[in-house]
Amino acid sequence: MPSAPVELRSLLRLLDDDTPVVREAVRLKLAAIRHELPEHFLALGEPLDEERQRLISEILAPVCREELESSWMSWKWLSSPDAQLEEALGQISAFLSGWQTKAEELPRQLDAVAERAMREGGTYDPHRLADFLFGGRGDDARLRGNTKDYYAAHNSNLLWVLANGQGNPISLSCIYILVGHRLGMRIEGCNFPGHFLARVHHESKVWLVDCFNRGRFMLSEDVAKHHPAANPSMEDVVRDPAPVEAIIARVLRNLDEAFERESNLPQRHVIRRLMLKLMEA
Repeated sequence: MPSAPVELRSLLRLLDDDTPVVREAVRLKLAAIRHELPEHFLALGEPLDEERQRLISEILAPVCREELESSWMSWKWLSSPDAQLEEALGQISAFLSGWQTKAEELPRQLDAVAERAMREGGTYDPHRLADFLFGGRGDDARLRGNTKDYYAAHNSNLLWVLANGQGNPISLSCIYILVGHRLGMRIEGCNFPGHFLARVHHESKVWLVDCFNRGRFMLSEDVAKHHPAANPSMEDVVRDPAPVEAIIARVLRNLDEAFERESNLPQRHVIRRLMLKLMEA
């Protein structure tokens, strides 16, 4: 753990100074050591109270936005779809979680879920993994659909979802995809209209998995035939796995709507700029 900079205590005393020159100096100092700040605060041995955390978040918010936008799309050049998906979602989740969180935290949390699955169950197939992640009722399920707060932005933050056990259809499906990858399974996304699903090959058949509703397995051909919007284009949606770009675009659209509902214009503007970069890539 790095030792805390000598001036850190002085910076903490200046957090609530609203003099523009002082505020800018504090921002520059904190920005220069932003990635080490959590370790530095631990080294101080003085837990931050809520007010100090709020002030630091307020001061560093522009820095965090700039970092996300400058590094965004770096995931595009990774070698595999799963790596691309994980990196993009890791960046988004770290940004939504605040200045104390790094993008590397998501892979660590997903590793922990996969390791727990192996300890508790040994060998897995897609059906057993879905039961491990989403089986059980109510609070007994490790992960479940957030029906009470469906449109909240935190449902698109995989770190929040893993910590709180609730998410929306696409975040839960992405966790299923990424944990499955760690256990040697090929799980894909299905860009189903209105309700994102996972897609797996299991027992010589193609299944769609509703991770929001307890990991329910449905034969893909039945879904294509009997959905109210059944038509040739629906058969294409069910047959073809969702590209990473389509998954990320859908996550961003969810966040755009969430921040609109929350009247959070600064965050919404960030998300829209990410969407524009994705469209231009």
